Amino acid sequence: MVSLIAVLLAVAPLPGQVSLLEPAPLETRPSARLLVAQQAPSESREVRIRELTREVEELNARLRTTSSNWPVGAIAMTYAGYVLSPLLLVGVPMLIYGLVVGTQYAYALTITAVGAALTVLGGGGVALLIVGIVSGLEASERSKAERNELILKRSRLEDELRELKRSGPAASVQPWRDGRAESFIPVAALSF
Repeated sequence: MVSLIAVLLAVAPLPGQVSLLEPAPLETRPSARLLVAQQAPSESREVRIRELTREVEELNARLRTTSSNWPVGAIAMTYAGYVLSPLLLVGVPMLIYGLVVGTQYAYALTITAVGAALTVLGGGGVALLIVGIVSGLEASERSKAERNELILKRSRLEDELRELKRSGPAASVQPWRDGRAESFIPVAALSF
């Protein structure tokens, strides 16, 4: 029993010393925006709240109108290319056949001309397909990047607005600023 009392006396901190068993004093420091908001008069705080609310509403309106879909022109080019590109598969064999049998048959020149026309249309279809896909992806990525930027800006403004609304007069924040941690009871302390 005496040894238990001796151990407790040995580990108890002296006044002014920090104990190893007690949690550190809770020091929650407010952000710079909160301190500025608290120092400003309540009228300017209300004006800032209204201004932030208006900016958030404007960003929401811009987000609703921002489309991350492909433009209509890119979709039309892609579909046209998808429809015309198989003509290349028909035109090249006809062109080759017309050139190979050009001297044997009288209609070989016609087959060659039709094959060349189908090959040109098919090549144009492949080009339209590629240009449509590339331009559609670029436009979509640009609009997605703009949308993400708007979302980040809105979230920053909403955080600031939430912080302003949460902060009240300076009297309600005083215990928080003092850093008094009265919510725990020290059970044991160690000091080395």
